[in-house]
Amino acid sequence: MIFHEYLNTPKTKEQLVNIAREHGLNWNEDQVELFCYLDPNIFQRETGQWSVKVDERRQIILDAIEKALEKRPLTKIDPNIIEHLPSDMIVPHNEAIEVAVSTGRYESPRENIIRVKRK
Repeated sequence: MIFHEYLNTPKTKEQLVNIAREHGLNWNEDQVELFCYLDPNIFQRETGQWSVKVDERRQIILDAIEKALEKRPLTKIDPNIIEHLPSDMIVPHNEAIEVAVSTGRYESPRENIIRVKRK
């Protein structure tokens, strides 16, 4: 949903209404609030602002993928991505591929390769 990309930094209900309108949704504050309550990845902070839950493991894997792909169009999961992960973290190839593909920026043509998605 459109809010997830904006909620990496906390937003007020009014800010979310404006974001919804920018994307063509004519939602009022109550509708925005209902959407936020129903989305399991969005939560309300003590300050009343809304934010998205960050999956730390997923973010660590994504950071390793981005580091491995900094200067090249494709990379091997093992060893290139694995070497950028913490030494105590075990990540199966299919999990690394799922994280990469779910961003929409990467694709996996083979089981050990991740590359920048071609347009």
